[in-house]
Amino acid sequence: MSSFARNTRRANSAQCSRALGAGIALSLLSGAALAGAHQFVFTAYSDAAGGAEVMAGRYRAALEELQGQPTVMSLDPAAINSNRCVAYSMTLQWQPARAACDAAVRAAEAERAAAPAWLSWATPSPDEDLAVAYANRAVMFWLWRNQTAAQRDLAAAQKLSPHAEFVAKNLTALKVHATVALAAAPAPKS
Repeated sequence: MSSFARNTRRANSAQCSRALGAGIALSLLSGAALAGAHQFVFTAYSDAAGGAEVMAGRYRAALEELQGQPTVMSLDPAAINSNRCVAYSMTLQWQPARAACDAAVRAAEAERAAAPAWLSWATPSPDEDLAVAYANRAVMFWLWRNQTAAQRDLAAAQKLSPHAEFVAKNLTALKVHATVALAAAPAPKS
């Protein structure tokens, strides 16, 4: 059974200020004790194309909006592809999710490389935008049952933004889920 949690904060980019909605928390364990405390979290950009629909849990509507004509607010490829990554992942469309998550990482890397030095005062930094892309791709990988790739991307997100709440929550969720999987595995035969 899935549960959802939401929080919103402000983030600045070189082009415009946008609301970063960190907030689609997935509870993928059947155990009620672990379900609330150790959730994976996707992060969506609420003021980029598809963001409001993603935040409302209307993923198919978000995908329709993301396929429409771009608006001025949707000209941030990292944010748009992050929203696509989340929407495709939540609708269990793994190949398009992987492509969107990869595109979000590439776009955030390009934005980070092009960011002027004076932008270092901005919150979040281009590092945090790239951490969002890596963390979302990590959650997608975990859902797609590729724990090795999920661990690799979460490590990259942690290196870029070690104090980000979405990174900490996903690291904790990954650790808990890995522990539960180990405990559920059959004992080796002697």
